[in-house]
Amino acid sequence: EDAVKLYNFGNNKATEGKYEEAVEYYNQAINADPGFARAWNNKGNALSVLKRYSDALVCFDKVLETSPNDVHALSGRANALVQLNRDDEALESINKALAIEPKRDYIWFNKANILVKLNRDNEALEAFDEAIRINPTFINAMLDKGSLLAKLKRYDEALGCYDVAIEIAGPEVVGAFYDKAALLNQLGRYEEALGNYNMVNQLEPSFAEAWHEKSHVLEKLGRNDEAQECLEEYKEIAKNPKGCCGR
Repeated sequence: EDAVKLYNFGNNKATEGKYEEAVEYYNQAINADPGFARAWNNKGNALSVLKRYSDALVCFDKVLETSPNDVHALSGRANALVQLNRDDEALESINKALAIEPKRDYIWFNKANILVKLNRDNEALEAFDEAIRINPTFINAMLDKGSLLAKLKRYDEALGCYDVAIEIAGPEVVGAFYDKAALLNQLGRYEEALGNYNMVNQLEPSFAEAWHEKSHVLEKLGRNDEAQECLEEYKEIAKNPKGCCGR
């Protein structure tokens, strides 16, 4: 009972974004019950967020010692391995997870991002599509698919991904407006890019990079005074970061 209580405290801290504290609670839960698989798994997830991938890997492997078919641990392990540049092992781990649970959208999403890193772009697109087919409102899958399509110079399809994300999530998905603005800027469609950067500024005023990119767009449009104002705003936020956004 104590272990479960400590585990729940850890989950609450993770939800609040306090991952160091979450890890401490998970450690206490594991001390109380060394075989507590969910505590090991969530500790691994928290360590991954903290970029402590080798430590995270130990946690996922601990779960898999006793539960070799735990898809959460297999997926978390794959994510840690890819960050450690052990890409083939990562793919093996994610494929094992999919063999067990082929209907989990987030596992297809993780596989897609591993394939992107391996430059296996067509397979990555198929994996993103499968994630979206399972969960048509999977915003991050749409955004990452859009980024991959843009990389492949399939610009209209990329913009379509961002538009679908915006249609589904609206103001909640600042990253879609930002990614769309960046692509429109790249395509020389500056007025449209500006409209999307304006949306980002409105929805997430502390998103420093959006002010920076917007200043460049305004320069290209010959609106130098406004560009300078945006640059000042960017410098002010960069000096006093409040944390942000993206997605």
